[in-house]
Amino acid sequence: MLVFIDDRPVIHLVAQATDTTDRTGSYTFSGLNFGDDFSNRTMVAMVHLVAGSNGPLNQTGCTIGGVSAGGGDSGDSGTSPTGSAGAGIWAAKPSGTSGNLTVNFTSSTANACAVYLYAVADLTSATPFASSVGPGGAGGITSDPTYPASMNGTLNVPSAAYGGVIFGAASRANNTSAITLVGMTQQYDTTLDGSHRIAGGYAFRLPQETNRTIGLSTGAGNVIFGMRAMSFS
Repeated sequence: MLVFIDDRPVIHLVAQATDTTDRTGSYTFSGLNFGDDFSNRTMVAMVHLVAGSNGPLNQTGCTIGGVSAGGGDSGDSGTSPTGSAGAGIWAAKPSGTSGNLTVNFTSSTANACAVYLYAVADLTSATPFASSVGPGGAGGITSDPTYPASMNGTLNVPSAAYGGVIFGAASRANNTSAITLVGMTQQYDTTLDGSHRIAGGYAFRLPQETNRTIGLSTGAGNVIFGMRAMSFS
């Protein structure tokens, strides 16, 4: 059921899908539910890629309902510890009540992909306002170089008529311990493909803010992970 505030739907999970087939290059999820096709709707996808072996899983693009999505990902891979993990945030404004979602990636074979798709009201643009940065100031939040159990970064939140919106997604390879997200309301935290862990969340109607703290906390270090958060107006 849609949740309405001031007669407007805010954020609603409309589809969730997983594919645990080993693939190289892309994953396509066909016929996903988009929910009601209301005015000025934006579809936001949180996309997780994981692999038990080493090698980067760089998300290079995403289409939602045939529309090229704006966004990006953050991930990491390593030799010790082993594994590859990445998480991306992608947004577009397709029409219709259902459609396909395709995520393209390069470099290595992924063991599994998971997608959480949200319908969002009141966003003026599907282009992200800002992306998260890690403590070093670039590229998002990853396990490099010390593979900590927890890590925070920052994210700028824009001024918006109905408040800013942020989405954040995290993936960890070869570890199934719980993930707690920082700086947003967590919506899921689950095991993917029996060996990996993914989490995602969002926050909405936020006031303008510079360097909002966002990140993740877990119970075990020495694990490959990647997290990306993005804000929208």
